[in-house]
Amino acid sequence: MRNDIEFIQKLVNHIEKNLAEEINVIKLAESFDISPWHFQRLFKSLVGDTLGAYIRGRRLTQAAHLLLDSNLNLIDIAFDIGFSSHEAFTRSFKSHFKLSPKSFRKMRPSILLNKKPLLSEVLFHHLAKEITRDPIISIRQEQTIIGFDTTIPSPFYTNENYCDALYTPWMELLKRQSEISNRLPGSFMGLSISHSGNFTEDTIDYIAGSLITTDCPTPAGMVSYSLPEQSVAMFEIQTVDTDTVAKTIDYIYGYWLPNSSYLRGNGNDYELFEGITSFEIPDLTSKYVIPIVPK
Repeated sequence: MRNDIEFIQKLVNHIEKNLAEEINVIKLAESFDISPWHFQRLFKSLVGDTLGAYIRGRRLTQAAHLLLDSNLNLIDIAFDIGFSSHEAFTRSFKSHFKLSPKSFRKMRPSILLNKKPLLSEVLFHHLAKEITRDPIISIRQEQTIIGFDTTIPSPFYTNENYCDALYTPWMELLKRQSEISNRLPGSFMGLSISHSGNFTEDTIDYIAGSLITTDCPTPAGMVSYSLPEQSVAMFEIQTVDTDTVAKTIDYIYGYWLPNSSYLRGNGNDYELFEGITSFEIPDLTSKYVIPIVPK
């Protein structure tokens, strides 16, 4: 594991320093003293993404930031990230972000769901040890939860820490869960709700809820929410900590989804806790679930 981290970190450092340069995989592999075939196979096995897709995604993500945070014209941005022409840059950018660079700058959308996250040591450790990179694909039947809601900074839009905001609804739920008749013991859901449907808001609603088996009255001060039957991808998370959701979102939307045979479906992401007897960290495990449709 240590050697893998060092390999990835050296590679990422080289890519970040040379984003505007043509990266020769053969020479890069030679610098690591391995064959080009093994070099690319090793990267994909460790990260879940091809080296070419990673480099292209990092370049376009850098371009997106430059469009939002600078006054550089499009041709300068294209050259800065390694494209030889305005046309090639525009074509690649539109394919990746579904907007032309000009429209992207004008509309200023969130880029988090499309960006290629920097493969830091922390994220790599998460991929290697804390999450199953191959999700379970299934159809989840209609589900209803009852619990407490709050507003949090969107983890899809910002890296702002929101963990303190989750403490109150979860503590209230655990204290009053006995008031929820027909609840499914030990089964909870942390549901992220985007009213726009595409998580471009800087804040979202969050419900800490208990799953119920059949309809029942909603106790005072609580809310209920139902999810329809839907196809989902479910990622098992072995270590739940304060940054788990952010790292998981980075992996799913930055690496897994673009390389899968699925698109994100309509609906809300959620974290599912099943068979829970204690919410004590580090023993807590969960599943992160996203709605999907075939490409």
